Amino acid sequence: MSVSQQGKQQAAHAVPAPITRGGGWPGSRRLHVYGGALLFLEYFLLGMWWWGHHVLKNTTIPSPGWDLVVFWNAASLAVTRGAAAAYDWALLRAAEAAILPPDIFGPFSYPPTFLLLIYPIGMLSFGAATVVFSASGIALYLGVLRSTLASQQLPWLIPAVAFPGVWVTLVTGQNSLFTAAAAGAALVLLRRSPIAAGACIAMLCIKPQLGILFPLYLLCGRQWRALVSAAFFSVLILAVSWLAFGTDTFVAAAKSLAMFRHAIVENGGVILYGAPTVFGTLRSAGYSTTMSYAVHAGVATLVIAACIWLWRSTCRVELRAASLPIATLMVQPYLIYYDLAWLALPMAWLTVDFVRHGSNRFEKAVLLAAWLVPAQGLFAVLSRSTGQWAPIVLVALLAVVVQRARAAQRVIAPPETSDAATPPAAATGTHAPNPAQGTPA
Repeated sequence: MSVSQQGKQQAAHAVPAPITRGGGWPGSRRLHVYGGALLFLEYFLLGMWWWGHHVLKNTTIPSPGWDLVVFWNAASLAVTRGAAAAYDWALLRAAEAAILPPDIFGPFSYPPTFLLLIYPIGMLSFGAATVVFSASGIALYLGVLRSTLASQQLPWLIPAVAFPGVWVTLVTGQNSLFTAAAAGAALVLLRRSPIAAGACIAMLCIKPQLGILFPLYLLCGRQWRALVSAAFFSVLILAVSWLAFGTDTFVAAAKSLAMFRHAIVENGGVILYGAPTVFGTLRSAGYSTTMSYAVHAGVATLVIAACIWLWRSTCRVELRAASLPIATLMVQPYLIYYDLAWLALPMAWLTVDFVRHGSNRFEKAVLLAAWLVPAQGLFAVLSRSTGQWAPIVLVALLAVVVQRARAAQRVIAPPETSDAATPPAAATGTHAPNPAQGTPA
């Protein structure tokens, strides 16, 4: 076959170059301007919040980082009175009263594996503990996003720092950046270092409900080494926690978690306004616990079914990786708005996929809504009138992933001839990517 004939045949079967309907990806200037403006606003509000509590001594304004107050006091009690004391609600209430307003109490509702992680901050002052805890979370979070996005030469840093999920996490003093970093690192490392990926998955023992879909993800992908590694390191972390704190601490933790579930998760009233889940939305709207659980279970079943199809298919790695954190957030009946910091992970993977394969206006709008929705979650709690929008945004985000996976699989493969082994040239003059492949996760 002549060179010209071969070129014509390849062109006939070429995969079209990605078309970005509605304009190209926003330029770096626009991302920096919008992200920088929001970043300034967020941390100006945080500064005013801190000033009102610490300088003006307004006791009606809780200290920023109120959940970190709980963590720090639990760790301090563990250091001074033994680990089981961290789960004693009476002791914890008395300790928190020095910082939090008298009408606010937060029980320590985490397993001993998380107590092991935060134990060192119990030896610090609250101010030093805040700096160490917050800086560590931000560094891990940015490190994971850099591993995902930097290779695309995208202006990722300012949008990543300005992401409202980061601001909300810092305002509340929560551990969402740590759990998001562990999950994100596992997805990045999975292909090139499954043992390390398993170790990262095991770190989710600090908040076990967030790791619930990882075993299914690994099974569907036949990632046996990562699965064994995750199991091994999970058992190791549990064993170290048990050796460090003893059986009494695990018994106290189980009792405290049962009290927390009954008093707050199912009958918590105000706190459920902050739950961006189907269960939380229905409970805050007045539906019974049984009905709310039933509807949530139905939605979760559909989400898992869609993800099993995705994870067993040959769709791009970016889409499979994006779907896992979305599904994790959707199947949990009890989450709070600060857990939406996990949305940084699917947004990062979808950004890579958008750059490589194009996107349309609707997909970009969904990504923007996902970027903003953690802030809406916090303001929904403050206003108690708008409700949580996150369930709708999560459905739309998962729909974008599924639709892009289906579109990739509808691409007509070239006929199996001697020429088919040569990758067809895209319209841009470069080799078109195989829709079944992606970057190593």
